[in-house]
Amino acid sequence: MDTFETQYNKTAVEFNKFYIDQEAHQSTNPFFALITDDITLVVQNKNVLDLGCGAGADAKFYADKGFTYSGVDASEKMCVLAKQNNFVSEIRNETFSKKISHEDKKFGLIVSKYAMQTAEYIEPIYKEVERMLDDKGYFIFLVVHPLRQFLEKKKSGKDYFKKEFVESIIFDGKILVTEPSHTLSEYINKDFFNKFSLVDIKEGYDFPNSEQIGGDIYPTYLIITAQKK
Repeated sequence: MDTFETQYNKTAVEFNKFYIDQEAHQSTNPFFALITDDITLVVQNKNVLDLGCGAGADAKFYADKGFTYSGVDASEKMCVLAKQNNFVSEIRNETFSKKISHEDKKFGLIVSKYAMQTAEYIEPIYKEVERMLDDKGYFIFLVVHPLRQFLEKKKSGKDYFKKEFVESIIFDGKILVTEPSHTLSEYINKDFFNKFSLVDIKEGYDFPNSEQIGGDIYPTYLIITAQKK
């Protein structure tokens, strides 16, 4: 049975095609813009790990900046596609919300884009990221904004704080994904600050690749840049 993290087995080829054809999301540019020379030049350890790497479509970006790109994804079919990418060094078919097989302090940079929200709980991911990051390494991730998940519950009497399964339609209505809802305090809390220093936080929207409930304008994604303490 597919879990939230493996559900892309069903749509791996189609998802990757839409990702490339529509340049992923409008959120891609602001996400990459945070991986500045200030970070890439400071990080001496040039190994980067992409949590929920999908088909490895972002590998070239990191390779061009001198990083050796490794990825982890729970979808076996996505991993098969990623291994065909010449810019990918290593792909492991693993669930990133549990213990990951990479050794301690292996990476100077760990990234994740539109993947972490598929995990039911965020705290175990932070624990693994801290373990795998080299001293003073950077952690940059993009997730579906909790407010977007709240609106996409699509019912009356919605409860922001109740963890529920949310069905979201992405890529202009072409793919349906199901994810557990999250709150902002699941991402930014005491556990986070015990492990990382917050460098930057950004919000934005990427309609029509995200739904636009009621025609309203609201944040659809959240990007956090942090550094290991």
